[in-house]
Amino acid sequence: MQKVLRFHFGVLSRPKLHIFDKGAKHTPSGIRATIHGGTSFSGIYMGGMLGNIGSELIFPHNHQYNYEDHVRELKTTSGPGQNWLLHDMNYDNKEMIEWTMKNSNVVVNLLGPQKTSEKQKGFRVDQLSQCQKEQLKHALKTPGVIRLIHFSACGANPHAESLDLQTKYIGEQEVLNAFPNATIFRPSVMVGDNDDFAYHWQVQKRYFHNFNIVPDNCQAKRQPIFVQDVAQAMLNALKMPETIGQTYELGGPHVYTLLECYEMFHNIVQRPPKLAHIDKQLLLKIAQYIPNWKYFNIDYILKHGDDMIVQQGSKTIDDLCVRPLSLTQALQNIFWDIQARYGGSSELYER
Repeated sequence: MQKVLRFHFGVLSRPKLHIFDKGAKHTPSGIRATIHGGTSFSGIYMGGMLGNIGSELIFPHNHQYNYEDHVRELKTTSGPGQNWLLHDMNYDNKEMIEWTMKNSNVVVNLLGPQKTSEKQKGFRVDQLSQCQKEQLKHALKTPGVIRLIHFSACGANPHAESLDLQTKYIGEQEVLNAFPNATIFRPSVMVGDNDDFAYHWQVQKRYFHNFNIVPDNCQAKRQPIFVQDVAQAMLNALKMPETIGQTYELGGPHVYTLLECYEMFHNIVQRPPKLAHIDKQLLLKIAQYIPNWKYFNIDYILKHGDDMIVQQGSKTIDDLCVRPLSLTQALQNIFWDIQARYGGSSELYER
């Protein structure tokens, strides 16, 4: 009688990812990556880092058109014919999720909005993360996926006030339960063009008559890191097999209070700081009755008083062979770009 062998493919070790990074955009690197959340501010940096060595990139997004400003810029991340923008992505459709990754060997997950959308109001935390759970589970069932880089956040905690930090923690656990070989990144606040930190400060000043709205004394700690350094850390992690199944907390070389960050921003643009201190509970009530704006929302208020720094004893960006820029060096890149677009700092601050 012939013996039938049955294999459980889930327990087999996946092949090693072979990367060639000595060429340019037109030279195949061996990476075919699906980047979820590519239209986020960090998406173009992650795509650019992979595309610069000749990787093939797939960007699923839920926008209707591919020629919107924050979508079409993704076309520049790699060479001609090496990236695909998949519009009208539906993350409730399991077959569509699986289809976007079935030919990829790398998945980068940047999904995780930092504010509660209109669709999510009144949902529980476990319901909010259900879409992410399904997306990750289907990614991990795809046989070709060798490496998964999952982005969480410093301060992720199931007991945090912020819904964003709660769902970030749940997302981490779901990833590790389904795919123990995943690499988890927990970046602190990332600084870059159109970011949610320095640029957030700029936009608030324009809309609130040169003031920044703060709910406390701004003594919470931050460890800002330049987004380009995070992108380099991602590429290094793909090259280093020892990063498989590890969690890294990514922060810059210095820790600041929020007040020190605000003062540094103002020093660079040579304007006196103006902070509007408003009671936290009052701001939370106001936020419930205004549009869920990216630059002022409930999660922004709740996270303002939380420390977001690298914890002692955790693996850091140093273990990924990256020496990060300081905040002052990173800000020079950002503010030069902002001043060029708006015709100088006087137009920004003298209204």
